[in-house]
Amino acid sequence: MAEGLSITTGLRELSTRLADVSAILKAAVVCAESGSEQQALRIALDIDEVLHEAQALHGAIRLIGRMQGQAETPAP
Repeated sequence: MAEGLSITTGLRELSTRLADVSAILKAAVVCAESGSEQQALRIALDIDEVLHEAQALHGAIRLIGRMQGQAETPAP
């Protein structure tokens, strides 16, 4: 996230990662439907790293949201 840490930037990056996962899985489905299930499985296993990145981004977005919520809440 070179442009700064924000919810908007995080959501944009998360959307990109999930679109990548979707494209990988679509390719795996095409392989499986054409009878090459072993190749489909190899392709599908390529999503591990991208899913990990997406999960980390999701956690960061949630943390930013909590931090912003705490900053906006007046102290008792």
